[in-house]
Amino acid sequence: MKRREFITGAAVAAAAALINPMKALSFPTVFPHGTTIYNPEKCFNGYTVFGTEVESEGTVLIDMNGNVVRQWKDVCQAEHPPKMLKGGFLAGTKRPSPDKKGRVWQDPSSTDLVVLDWNGKVVRSVPRAGMHHDYQFEGNPVGYYVPGMPLDNYQGKMLILSHKFTHNQFISDKELYDDYIVELDAKGNVIWEWLGAEHFDEMEFPLEFKKTMYKYPTYSMTRTPGRKGGDWIHVNAASYLGPNKWWDEDKEKYSVFNPENIIISCRQINTSFIIEKKTGKIVWQLGPEYYRDSMWEFGGKQYKRALSKLGQIIGQHHTHMIPKGLPGEGNILVYDNGGYGGYGERNPGAPLGWSDARRDYSRVIEFDPRTLEVVWEHSAKQMGMRNKYQFYSDYVSSAQRLPNGNTMITNGAVGQFQEVTPDHEIVWEYISPYYTKNGNYNLVYRAMRVPYDYVPQLKTPKEIKVTPPDNTTFRVQAG
Repeated sequence: MKRREFITGAAVAAAAALINPMKALSFPTVFPHGTTIYNPEKCFNGYTVFGTEVESEGTVLIDMNGNVVRQWKDVCQAEHPPKMLKGGFLAGTKRPSPDKKGRVWQDPSSTDLVVLDWNGKVVRSVPRAGMHHDYQFEGNPVGYYVPGMPLDNYQGKMLILSHKFTHNQFISDKELYDDYIVELDAKGNVIWEWLGAEHFDEMEFPLEFKKTMYKYPTYSMTRTPGRKGGDWIHVNAASYLGPNKWWDEDKEKYSVFNPENIIISCRQINTSFIIEKKTGKIVWQLGPEYYRDSMWEFGGKQYKRALSKLGQIIGQHHTHMIPKGLPGEGNILVYDNGGYGGYGERNPGAPLGWSDARRDYSRVIEFDPRTLEVVWEHSAKQMGMRNKYQFYSDYVSSAQRLPNGNTMITNGAVGQFQEVTPDHEIVWEYISPYYTKNGNYNLVYRAMRVPYDYVPQLKTPKEIKVTPPDNTTFRVQAG
């Protein structure tokens, strides 16, 4: 989160209300934690794993009633995300020593990426991986549960999102904290790599966008001691497209959807890309502009107003293709945060032009990657709420499609997880009780649901329905 302690006074002041909405808006200060809603008959029941972002608490595994069934205090200590693998294995970052918190590939100050068995024994390690935000294992493109593609092949190939310090005079005159994606074989050898700055000329950005980025490339202190860098695009998700219906239908027409290709989400530029694995080139771009006159082209065909109908995406997280075997397969699923992001001309809300796009609510969108037609959208509006900010996380967060058609959503800034039906009913909700001592927030980057059989070491827990009280009559008793 160091990137959010951004540069100079004017931009910081303008962003203050968005950085801490709990102080800026009149939200309740007293509310329940743990599981607050649970309808077992409508849920995809299982365990939920998440990193607490609290160094002393690490990673937690809970059942549907919010009971902690396992905790790893030395895995993902304010790093993210941990992932539960079939067989009771856990993947995530591990610090070689308390001071090694870095996110730079092969830097001596960086964390290791490890896989542990149920007893805590390291069964695979990538030393000094400096993983940040995402990684994938061979056989499962997205890192969450997919029928027929269990997340269990931890000894095979791995895709890791990390950083490197680089320079590119066309991006900025400042050193860049560049995003680096690397693929390793089963023996740990690098077999493919991609560095963001090397593909800047393939990224379609407006001139004013580039000018502001050059001056203010989200330059801040990194987790590497004494090193600053421009977190200019801030990649927060990287996954394979995986097997999909488009590729099956026509490999030539839909070559962009080759299962080996990689899709990434770039938070700071309000943009997502598909990277062609074979060449490393960007072959699909969504963002940064979504105006009425912005033109979407795909397969030699133009789709007028497709971008404006989709709507401006800001500071998004977890852009990925819904895997084959899940409802909505082949569509793109995105947690569109709102908050702040982008570069452009200065305005009263962004006096430097940094993070010039702003919006005070979030939404989860599912859309066709060819036409951008919205298939499903979830927000406060769809839930019938008057105030759009009632569904809002201005940073972090994720969305996981479940086998029963529900969607598991992490509203990360407020530590809230929700399983919602296609009709927007909340059938499970959990609020994290893990707060930091400094800042007093319960941030969770990404929570993921796995079926009970992923953890054979545990007995299937008893599922107890949780019906929330009527908020209009519920009172805190005096005394």
